[in-house]
Amino acid sequence: MRWISGGCFAAALALAVSLGGQTIDYTWGPALLALAAALLTACGGASALRERGKGTWIALAFLFLAWGWILWRCWGSPVRDFARSDALLAGGTMAACFWGLLVSPKGAAVRLVMIALTLLGLADLGIGLHQLRDPGFAWPFASRPQVFPSGLFGHYNHLADFSLVSAALLAARFFFAGDSLPERISHALGVLAAVACVFMSGSRGGMISLCVAAVVLIALSALVAWRDKSKRRGLIGIAALAMPVIAIIIAVPVLNRFQERRGIENGTLDQFADNRSRLTSYGMAVDISANHPLAGGGSRSFGWQKYAAWKPQETGLIPSNDDFVHNELLQVATDYGWGGALLVSGALLATILCSVAGLLSIDPARVPRGSCDALMCGGLAAMAGTLVHSNFSFVTHTIPGAIYLGLAIGFALPRRAGEGYEWFSFRATSLAAVLLLPLVALSGYAGYRGSMAYRELWPVMYGKERLRRFAPGLAAERMRNALEVWPGSELSGGAGHLAREAALRKGLPADESKDWFSRAADLYADACQRNPFDPEWPLNRANVLSSLGRNNEADRAYEDAIRLQGGMEGSFRARYYFARHLFNRWYQAWTTKQGTPGQALAGLLRARDLLKEAAPLTEFHVRVREEPALLKGVEDIITFFEEARVTPEPAR
Repeated sequence: MRWISGGCFAAALALAVSLGGQTIDYTWGPALLALAAALLTACGGASALRERGKGTWIALAFLFLAWGWILWRCWGSPVRDFARSDALLAGGTMAACFWGLLVSPKGAAVRLVMIALTLLGLADLGIGLHQLRDPGFAWPFASRPQVFPSGLFGHYNHLADFSLVSAALLAARFFFAGDSLPERISHALGVLAAVACVFMSGSRGGMISLCVAAVVLIALSALVAWRDKSKRRGLIGIAALAMPVIAIIIAVPVLNRFQERRGIENGTLDQFADNRSRLTSYGMAVDISANHPLAGGGSRSFGWQKYAAWKPQETGLIPSNDDFVHNELLQVATDYGWGGALLVSGALLATILCSVAGLLSIDPARVPRGSCDALMCGGLAAMAGTLVHSNFSFVTHTIPGAIYLGLAIGFALPRRAGEGYEWFSFRATSLAAVLLLPLVALSGYAGYRGSMAYRELWPVMYGKERLRRFAPGLAAERMRNALEVWPGSELSGGAGHLAREAALRKGLPADESKDWFSRAADLYADACQRNPFDPEWPLNRANVLSSLGRNNEADRAYEDAIRLQGGMEGSFRARYYFARHLFNRWYQAWTTKQGTPGQALAGLLRARDLLKEAAPLTEFHVRVREEPALLKGVEDIITFFEEARVTPEPAR
């Protein structure tokens, strides 16, 4: 059973890294299925929980409070599919943590997972080296969004986070566990591959976090040596004191090199810290959290509340149109309130303090040294690294980040049981299975449905088949099937984009084009209903309705989009598109005598006002391409009407 549990968890890691390194929740389905199986088969180790120290239960109490708060606020979140995403991430963290608590430190399950980390690190390194020569290489996907090497991941930051966690866990295993020589060689290879991946990714936050993880691991090694009264404790203590200096000496030139790769010549640490886009996001997050300081605005509410919080007069015209803060503590404070942020911080601090206390209280005469130290030291170092990295990126908003943060917490919690404890106790196993059954069942159910949706969408959105481009009819059918098992605003909006692209194909008969546009309008309406806070969906619906000639509906949709986008005109250009729609509508109505000159003048005056409102909110290089010609056309016709003494009148 240990082999099965370890194999299932290794499969969960592999599926999470290769398929689920995204913020789109149905892509996590395969990993959640394997994780549910791993947790269920790990219940045989529940007898070890009886001999854990008090520190474990104190830390677990704080962790349960934090998890409970997050899940409670997910339940009350206004956008259900975002709540589902965050609840799945919380569940994935919990499942990985419990798995780490239940497995034997020296058992087959942990050893299999360490081999899996090595193999994944080597695979990431090999793919990343290939991406240096061919940035478009994205196996198993058809494409990826980044030019920097990212291995199996789509984004280099996620590669860096996974690699630093792997490096910490494998290094601790290499130094403490006393495994066989082939296993230790594989651990060393995994560490080298993981460190190389961090350097190759060019992630500045990843580099800093790797150094922090290394410093923590050396410091913990010194504590263990002092606890065991090792003859080498003096030497290890000196290394622990020198490690921060060594880390700084290594990190500074590497960070400067990373700056140069981003086109920043002669970059300084001041320039590194002065990251305007991130600082702007941080400021908006603080402003937003002040509106609901205790309970927050709901799951991923930063993604839509930032529109009202953005102040172009202070931060410039080009906003950071990102759904995440790039700082997980501020993200929690915005979405779940400072009460939630306090609970999460308290839970993590309690875990760290209890873990260090448990590590120092281990009696080497009663508990065999090695594997327990490897898990606890590696878990603490991995926790430290990924938590530091969470200040630079949204690393726990993907299922891989959630799994290995939970794994690090589970490994770090105090272990007082011997390494050869009884594997199976019917009473303990049954109790653990009953207590964990809801988590296993929900993870398995969500994993199954997400996997079904992912299977339908793979050839449409991710695979090399590219059905979206070459077979839009089949692609639309698959997206409809996916929506039935995994409904959500992003998926409905994506289906609307597909229908709109199909309608604009060259040579398509007019009636077929109209049919595709009608489908797109319905799908955008569904996205608006599921997420009434995102301006993307009413704006796209308005553009489609304008193409269909459903002008009054289009007017209302444009007004909704302008209200929702706030001052972020440059991100969506709702005012510009509304002005263009009004110009086309009333110019055609005037020339075809379907409207009076007074009605046309009123519509054009509104279009001019919209363009004048949009100008100070839109960056110049965008406006200079499109708006001048439209504004000139509007001004010319308004001048013509005014010279003809036409009086504006409301449209019927």
